[in-house]
Amino acid sequence: MITVVDVETTFQINGKRPDPSPFNPSNQLVSVGINDDYYCFFNTSCPSYNVRDNHKSVQDILDKTTLLIGHNLKFDLSWLIECGFKYTGRVYDTMIGEYVLGRGFRKPLSLKEICKRRKVSLKSDIIEHYMDNQISFADIPWTVVEKYGRQDIISTREVFESQMEDLKLPRNKNLLATVKMMNEFLIVLTDMEINGIKIDVQALEDVKTEFRLEFNSLRESIDQTIWEKMGDTRINPASPEQLSWLIYGKKVSDKKRWSQLFNIGIDKVTKKSKRRPRFSRSLFSKLVKDNTMSIMKTQSEQCPHCSGRGTYRKYKKDGEPYKNTTKCESCNGEGLIYNDLNEIAGFGQHPRGVSDVAEGGFRTDKFTLNYLLTSENNELREFLRDIVRYNSIDTYLNTFVTGIEQHTNSNDYLHPKFMQCVTATGRLSSRDPNFQNQPRGTTFPIRKAVVSRFNNGKIMEMDFSQLEFRTAVFLAQDKQGMKDIDNGVDVHQYTADVIGCSRQDAKAHTFKPLYGGVTGTENEKRYYDAFKEKYSDIAKWHERLQSEAIQFKVVKLPSGREYAFPGAQRQAWGGSTYSTQIKNYPVQGFATADIVPLTCIEVYKLMKEKNMKSVLINTVHDSIVVDIFPTEEEDIIDIFTKGANRVIPALKERYNINFNIPLDTEMKIGYDWLNLNEVTP
Repeated sequence: MITVVDVETTFQINGKRPDPSPFNPSNQLVSVGINDDYYCFFNTSCPSYNVRDNHKSVQDILDKTTLLIGHNLKFDLSWLIECGFKYTGRVYDTMIGEYVLGRGFRKPLSLKEICKRRKVSLKSDIIEHYMDNQISFADIPWTVVEKYGRQDIISTREVFESQMEDLKLPRNKNLLATVKMMNEFLIVLTDMEINGIKIDVQALEDVKTEFRLEFNSLRESIDQTIWEKMGDTRINPASPEQLSWLIYGKKVSDKKRWSQLFNIGIDKVTKKSKRRPRFSRSLFSKLVKDNTMSIMKTQSEQCPHCSGRGTYRKYKKDGEPYKNTTKCESCNGEGLIYNDLNEIAGFGQHPRGVSDVAEGGFRTDKFTLNYLLTSENNELREFLRDIVRYNSIDTYLNTFVTGIEQHTNSNDYLHPKFMQCVTATGRLSSRDPNFQNQPRGTTFPIRKAVVSRFNNGKIMEMDFSQLEFRTAVFLAQDKQGMKDIDNGVDVHQYTADVIGCSRQDAKAHTFKPLYGGVTGTENEKRYYDAFKEKYSDIAKWHERLQSEAIQFKVVKLPSGREYAFPGAQRQAWGGSTYSTQIKNYPVQGFATADIVPLTCIEVYKLMKEKNMKSVLINTVHDSIVVDIFPTEEEDIIDIFTKGANRVIPALKERYNINFNIPLDTEMKIGYDWLNLNEVTP
């Protein structure tokens, strides 16, 4: 039996957007619609309100259902399970179907927009007025809610039928396997969201205090350096333009001419950054000299025109003062006048070339700052270390600490929302809070706030070893890569030896050539060239990918997943437009959107078969995290080992892929997510 479902709930306002989370105890289930013939309410404002009878009727339908369909189905399924309903059959999310059929090409995935594109019955807009005024479903007339919910069911069913027709077309037949796998993964993610993550609130507060102390100390050091280099001139280190003044000691004379000279901006046709002109080193230096002015150190004094207030009061002809004060033009409202001293300001760094040029002067992005950390100027290096760390801590505090605090409930549980249909590659993203884009564990003490929910329970994380490298070796069938994997060559150490850095710092560079990266320091560039020479089959595969994208406007994975590149064209220098994405998507997609979800599915099945009390709580890129019940540690290690070993056979069974590269994993266990010790199966 095929069942289309849609639930409506109350919501709380979190910031500026509604939060209808089933894990917020203030929210309630309002109604459930099933197919075209059944609609019931679970709030007292409706005449058909009868919790016991309605619950039994919905459960009876779910018991007979073999395929449950919905749009953004994880939301509906989570609500049903949290309200005591049970469902163990297959699922189909029309959002996932549309996402996979979109082949990584970004399109709006709301039910309303999909209905418009597919020209099926439009989702009702009769509640838009209520939503605009943040009126919850419990306070909307029940007749309006039912009409809206029934139309959602109709729209979702017609979208499903339309997608099924599309997936049967010869050009789309390979996508069906990806749709099936992602819907299986949806069940795992639903369970993960429901399980939630236990937070040690005191540990989080301790981390916050440590970060805040370091943040304030760094700010004092940064401000002192700014004063030493700029005098009294105020510099906001968060401003790319002002940071450029400080690092380079130059200010652009005419921003419009500067942008024209160096072709800065976004191309209106391609929507990509304009291609920069090429200049000889001497010509580039001359253009910079002619179009910038040196910044001088300053000394400030109180503005005599406004007596340091920044404003003054004007009077009418009759002597009556105007109501509002006027901004002082002499000091631009600052209350201070800055007098140039006879000393050039800033660190006096020299830009390398056109690639360093930005709209307001010179680039100060993360990658440029990391390059400048190799500068021979000791003062600059020390300052930039402070800046990089300061920016990182700012992100940690505002994104992670605040995010965890805001979304941890009164029981100290966090329920992040995992999203399958956001990234272009298929890799997961998450919000409330973002638990995906995290720094390395050893530099991210916030992880120690993640603890077990069980007394004497533990946290275990399983990581794939060098997953993206092994994926690229498989996709390219690179002979040298296969030898290195068989011989246990540490590819990260090889990278570190060529570049001259630590093994940990080398990891980012190991993966960069997999995505066609070529820029960096001289040592980094030397490694990228060495990589292409050593792993020549990967370099040749990159060329084939670009040719495939240019000819067919699409790149295909062995799993059937596809990425569309409708604008791919051959460039004059031999490469292609979108070359980074063309090389990146297959590796990242196959590794973290296919292999890791398959592993989660296999592990999840084994845990259910053995009726484990331990629960899956997270998956981040190439790792899976589980909260272990005290007596189940050995069983969970065994299950994860078997689950990882099942992946290669699963690739053969699902996609007929002969994955001829070993997939190695390592497992670490501890009492929190930060302090983990490696275990041997």
